[in-house]
Amino acid sequence: MTKSPSKVPDLPTPERGLQQLVTELQQKTLALEAEISHRKHTEEELRRSEQSLRAIIENTPECIKVIDRDGTIFSMNNAGLRLVEADSADAVLGRSVFDLIAPECRSSFRDLHQKVCSGEKRELQFEIIGLKGTRRWMATRAAPVAHPATGEPAHLAITRDITDLERADESKARLAAVIANSDDAIITKNLNGIITSWNKGAERIFGYTADETIGKPVAMLLPEDRQNEEPGILARLRRGERIDHYETVRQRKDGTRLDISLTVSPIRDSTGQIIGASKIARDITELRKARELVARSHQELEQRVAERTASLTQAVAQMEEFSYSVSHDLRAPVRAMQGYARAILEDYGDKLDKTGRDYLNHIIRSGARMDRLVLDILTYSRLVRAELALEPVNLDTLLRDIISHYPEMQAPSAKMVLDTELGKVLAHEPSLTQAISNLLSNAVKFVAPGVIPFVRVHSEIIASPLADGGGQSSNPNPNPNHNPCVRLWIEDNGIGINPEHQSRLFGLFQRIHPEEKYAGTGVGLAVVRKSVERMGGSVGFESMGDGSRFWIQLPAANPP
Repeated sequence: MTKSPSKVPDLPTPERGLQQLVTELQQKTLALEAEISHRKHTEEELRRSEQSLRAIIENTPECIKVIDRDGTIFSMNNAGLRLVEADSADAVLGRSVFDLIAPECRSSFRDLHQKVCSGEKRELQFEIIGLKGTRRWMATRAAPVAHPATGEPAHLAITRDITDLERADESKARLAAVIANSDDAIITKNLNGIITSWNKGAERIFGYTADETIGKPVAMLLPEDRQNEEPGILARLRRGERIDHYETVRQRKDGTRLDISLTVSPIRDSTGQIIGASKIARDITELRKARELVARSHQELEQRVAERTASLTQAVAQMEEFSYSVSHDLRAPVRAMQGYARAILEDYGDKLDKTGRDYLNHIIRSGARMDRLVLDILTYSRLVRAELALEPVNLDTLLRDIISHYPEMQAPSAKMVLDTELGKVLAHEPSLTQAISNLLSNAVKFVAPGVIPFVRVHSEIIASPLADGGGQSSNPNPNPNHNPCVRLWIEDNGIGINPEHQSRLFGLFQRIHPEEKYAGTGVGLAVVRKSVERMGGSVGFESMGDGSRFWIQLPAANPP
């Protein structure tokens, strides 16, 4: 039997080893490419996530910042830059955060910062001062983080602006304080008339505590005869109406009735729906009593005015009768005395000695003075009671007419200088004629013996009637409408007026110079003052003892 030869195992050849190595390398290359692709994908996802996070941080309305352990600001988003009034990040990055904290809040913020950097989470409300000086209240939530650049402990904070909320809280606190301390009763109720709040003022006025009223119908404050008022008030409130200063009567806990002024306003919720009413009640009991007292006083005053008016009417009537009597009954005997005295001088003068003739001349002169005095008194009394109709009066024409009627005011007896364009005034022409005539007569009369009177008349516009042109005035506040005025000046070279006499110059029956030197009745200047004041003007004068300057001021008829 022949043996078959034994099988020899396959040995690796160089070609087969190389092929296997290539295959392994290809597999590893594919795995590496897959790993690289996965890492790229992961990095891209991380980059997109970082961009998204950055976008969220930059666009969030709250301030997000990172602060170094020493308090230096490392990063801050756009919202934070706006809050601290920074035009760019360069204005705050690298700056101490404590520079932006209000001085009174720095201690509490520093304490928070230290504890956060030590690993604690903290919250705080504080006030900042922006780079432009604006103060704002902030609420922050802070947590510890690793510093993005150094890895050291740092402070991450999310901060929001609560200024408006803080102000609203302050406003609510102030409002609550006002309500709590108000002397008025401030009450709220729902639309069913049930009391929902009750302040201390209500407790003082009505005598009930809040515990006794809240949850009870407001009708408990109404007297029996006023119960029908509440349904009408509630109906008006449901329509959105406001009730202002409604005066009525309410009842205290002890049964006392009070006069009350009510103001009731609807209360609306956030949607505008009316859900109740606020009521302010003021005790006007004393005010009502005062009103009644004023009303009684007014009635009494009207009665007294009526009585005084009747009395004045009677007095005016008596004055009219007196004036008539003075004009006719008193002047007649005076004229008779003058007539008889003249007749005696004419018929029997040659039979009388010098003393007898002097007596008769004295009677004639005294009668003439008495007649002038009676006429002046009548003129003054007419000015007091007469109604004066004012109309434009041309001063140039009026002055020339007056001078033409008085020889003593004309050359050669006197020298008169009249400026042109004296102006026009609103006046009662007869009364103004009398006033100017009296002043001109005095100007030519009161001069030293042997001196020819020199009188200058001129005028000026007074823009404000309150402007003092100098001298003493009889009416300190003429022309209350403050219209422009014309001031007419009459200046003389007379003997002047001593200071001790000036205060009584415009008084009735006031004579400054003795009768034997300068004749007069003491009524002329009183007539001037009364007539000018009745026309809405004033008079005054200046005198230093060497001549005088009198003036009359009246509203201009054609103001510039």
